[in-house]
Amino acid sequence: MPTGAFTEQLDLPLLLVIAFFLFFLALVYYLRGEDKREGYPLVSDRTRGTGKRMSVVGFPNLPKPKSFLMQDGTLRYAPHADKERDLNMAPAYPFPGAPFQPLGDPLLDGVGPASYALKEDKPLRSIEGHLTVAPMRNNPDYYLEESGPALIGIPVVAADGAPIGTVKDLWVNAVEYFIRYVEIDVNVEGGKTGTLLAPFYFAELHNGRMKFGTLTREQLLRVPTLATSEYITAREEDRLNAYFAGGTLYAKNGAQGPFL
Repeated sequence: MPTGAFTEQLDLPLLLVIAFFLFFLALVYYLRGEDKREGYPLVSDRTRGTGKRMSVVGFPNLPKPKSFLMQDGTLRYAPHADKERDLNMAPAYPFPGAPFQPLGDPLLDGVGPASYALKEDKPLRSIEGHLTVAPMRNNPDYYLEESGPALIGIPVVAADGAPIGTVKDLWVNAVEYFIRYVEIDVNVEGGKTGTLLAPFYFAELHNGRMKFGTLTREQLLRVPTLATSEYITAREEDRLNAYFAGGTLYAKNGAQGPFL
């Protein structure tokens, strides 16, 4: 019998290999459970035999809730029950997995490319506790480079060429140093007045005008408004960006497919 062997079939190297595989399987089991702290249980459309939409967890089961200390001092538990939105949509075809089509205004209902999540209704903050996104009027250390175009005060038009108003202010990302939103002073003749916020990366600059090419004037005037004019919450950000993104599909006469 060779040195280190316990029997003719079992020795120390074999025990180490078995121990490694057992440890690896336990690690996979642990990690597979931990990654189910967000987004589970899944919701399946397999309604046959269930009477309604069913929840799918799979193996292993959901882990026990764990508390996480947030930056503002509050505790957040995961996994946790997600609050679902009431979606005004229906399957386009009568089989499981079929795409959903909106039944009302897809931009307001948040369907397809206009979909959004119910994130926390709080503004995002930096590690120091400052607002991540805020208007330039509240950030005197930020300014536009003089060699670039003067954006404040230029006219704003919609995708159909209709005037909306003028640029009132710019909201900047104070952490990554770029323009995030455009605050528009709305002034439509015989119509709506006030202010609205629009994502800067949907804007196009042409001949001294700023154009938002994904939404018509009527759709721009229905842009979701903020609860306050001094900051934007994570939930408001997600919905606002989804509204403009949805215009890439739904802006033109409610089109929901390719032109060709």
